[in-house]
Amino acid sequence: MHSSPRHIAALLAVFALVLGAIPAAVSASSDRATGTRGTTTVTPTPEVGSVVSANGLTRKVLSVTRPSNAPGQVLYLTRVTYAPKAKGSVHYHEGTQIFRVESGALTYRVNAGTAMLTRASGAVEKLKSTTTILRRGDSVVETSSLVHWASNNTNKKTTLITAALLSEGAGLSTPVGAAVTGTRIVLPAELVVTSRDIVTVGPNALNTIGTVAQEGSGILEGVGGSLTGVRAKLNATFLLNYLSGNGTWNGIMTMTFSDGSTISGVMSGATIATKAGGAVFGGTISVVGGTGIYKAVTGGTGTYTGSRSSSLGSTPLQTRTDLHVFGL
Repeated sequence: MHSSPRHIAALLAVFALVLGAIPAAVSASSDRATGTRGTTTVTPTPEVGSVVSANGLTRKVLSVTRPSNAPGQVLYLTRVTYAPKAKGSVHYHEGTQIFRVESGALTYRVNAGTAMLTRASGAVEKLKSTTTILRRGDSVVETSSLVHWASNNTNKKTTLITAALLSEGAGLSTPVGAAVTGTRIVLPAELVVTSRDIVTVGPNALNTIGTVAQEGSGILEGVGGSLTGVRAKLNATFLLNYLSGNGTWNGIMTMTFSDGSTISGVMSGATIATKAGGAVFGGTISVVGGTGIYKAVTGGTGTYTGSRSSSLGSTPLQTRTDLHVFGL
């Protein structure tokens, strides 16, 4: 059973953010075919106090840190200012961001995916392929897969405060159509639950928390390169926090190749229960490093998506891991 694009789009935006749109071009000279090798240009990490201005938008970096509980990722706090009549480009983010309107009004458009909007009043809205007006106190959450843009159609400036957790080397935003850097590795795999330690808590026992380990294998996809058609294993361990089958997870993953070499990363994402009793899930991956012939890996980004047709552990999970790896 494969996830529908609609479910995956909804799910990849249960978490994460939106920011206005200052184009941050991503340089890429790597071959994007699976398993092919190329040089990778990594975007330098913006420093505290740095300012980027383009097309009437100004972004100032207020703080930067590398959280110890999120290896390979960088957390940014920024202030974005839209001048009157300024319009940002259509873009996405290579990680999770959250923003809040501090002053003014912002016209916000979702092109693909689903954004979660919380109004200043506390009301929550889902934004799908729609345009809405954001005002002071409104906040938006979206993930890296969400394609969007924003503009200030008023005669006064608009200011946002943003928090972004991005993969090391990623730009603060990426225009749609820009190349994604790194050697691409794609693994569709059927996983089974090998161990679980889960408890149900809370009113009516609707909260599920605990750990789950999964493993399986598949054949690497692609359009050329030495890894295409090669079988690889995937092992993953997750920390779950669900309410009525919906919720968030964090995890670690290791992809093991036929010669024993590995590529590992950390993940975060969300799960949405389906009416049929199964679920769809998806999240982002930050590559941490590798071993064997992949010991030169310096990082990377990716996504982990999939579905299950019934309750967790009772049926295999159909998954897809899509990585762009730096250093190969």
